Order: sequence, then structure tokens, then C-alpha cells
Amino acid sequence: MTSAKVAPYGSWKSPITSDLIVSGTVGLTDPAVEGDSVYWVESRPSEAGRSVIVKMSPDGRVTDVTPPAFNARTRAYEYGGGAYLVYDGSVFFSNFADQRIYRQEPGT
Repeated sequence: MTSAKVAPYGSWKSPITSDLIVSGTVGLTDPAVEGDSVYWVESRPSEAGRSVIVKMSPDGRVTDVTPPAFNARTRAYEYGGGAYLVYDGSVFFSNFADQRIYRQEPGT
């Protein structure tokens, strides 16, 4: 155990920083339900903050919908638009790099 350190009020240097707390935190946003499946968007710090659409099937299996080279995010989202939509099993999403809308078919 290390010895105690005395510091004036408000000057103590904590080893716990806000960066340390959030550096490995995966953000979860935009839940959606389509049929028996649940979808959401994960912001992954380990992938440079890439936004990935994730699907949970009725059997509890969790899979990434967004292909690795894509970032499901849109500039319009900053003004209240959404980054994705699920319809009849297909996922439509905006890729941040080019702002185009892509369609991801079930199972692909």
C-alpha cells in the first residue's frame, strides 16, 4: 500500500480521469424493433468511434448488420434525422463517409 499524500483542498490530482472512464465505453442509441428482432446503434471507441447497427435475433444471437468498412451515421442526424431504418428485414442506412443510403439484406 502506498503512503497517504496530503494536498490542499481542490488541488488533489486524481488518477481517475473522464477520458479513462469513457475510453472503453460502447454507446448504445436508436433502438428499433422489426418483427421479432431488436436493432440498435453502437458507437465503438475501439473502432475510432465507428457507428455499427447491431441486430438481436429472437434466439438471442447478436450480429453486426453494418459491414466493417461502413460507418452508419449521417450529418442529417445532427438535425434530428435518423441514421437507419429497418423495413421488411432489410436495413437502410447512411454511410458517414459519402452520405449515401445503402440497403443491407437479411443474412448478407
